[in-house]
Amino acid sequence: MKFKSTGIFRYSPPLNRHGTLIRRDGQTTKWWLIIECDPELGRYLRYQFKIKTYQTQSVQAPLWGTHISVIRNEEPPLKTNWEKLQAQEIEFEYDSTIQETEGYLWVAVQCEAALKHRAELGLSPEPELPLHLTLGNLKKAHLPLPTISNN
Repeated sequence: MKFKSTGIFRYSPPLNRHGTLIRRDGQTTKWWLIIECDPELGRYLRYQFKIKTYQTQSVQAPLWGTHISVIRNEEPPLKTNWEKLQAQEIEFEYDSTIQETEGYLWVAVQCEAALKHRAELGLSPEPELPLHLTLGNLKKAHLPLPTISNN
């Protein structure tokens, strides 16, 4: 089932409140563009995942909150259009089926305006990884097993 929501374009998203762009692996977030999504949408989808997995897995929210990665470390040839849509609201459609890849939870997204903007920046309209909304990860996923007392 498909639903509609909105988000906000954020260029070169910082990794913390101090504005740091350098990651632990030495890479930078300078040439990243995300769509920041409603935190409540992420909370709802993480809750749905917990129910689906009978609350056997703990989900951690993403570092940037619930978001769509439009550009992932691709330096655009047409830099004059970089930050053109900063803080602008955009509409997207998402599928409610939660999927997991290598510990990351996501749902498929359609957003023609985001793909068009990639082309305006001189990039391929389709990113290497298809557009998706990242809602969480299972990096700290395993809940402690209950202990059985012999009392």
